Amino acid sequence: MPEQVQDFYPTPGTLSTAMYYTGIDPRTKEKVYVPKTPHEKAMQRALMQYRLPQNYDLVYEALKLAHREDLIGFGPQCLIRPRQIAQKQNAKKAAAGKSSGKPMGRTGGKQAPAKKKTIRNVHKKK
Repeated sequence: MPEQVQDFYPTPGTLSTAMYYTGIDPRTKEKVYVPKTPHEKAMQRALMQYRLPQNYDLVYEALKLAHREDLIGFGPQCLIRPRQIAQKQNAKKAAAGKSSGKPMGRTGGKQAPAKKKTIRNVHKKK
């Protein structure tokens, strides 16, 4: 995974500059996608660094725009996992950890206050 990604700055008189400004490959006369807005460039950068958690939303958006939902999932070929399933699993775990309404132990479900640490307690001889 590349750690740094550079923006393309067109250099006069090069083939890549002609492609950048026209959106057409002069050799084949086919259309070429050229990202020009900062958001489009950010999505491309995120796709190259798809493993970084902060890039998840941009990668998800880029894959949806490219109609490549096949790269969102749990398979070995997938770039990212679907977020909805992860959120549902976290919600299930949180629901499972909630109290069933019965008091827990002697404190009635309340946690005992933490004992204040003092120098005597910390350095107490045993």
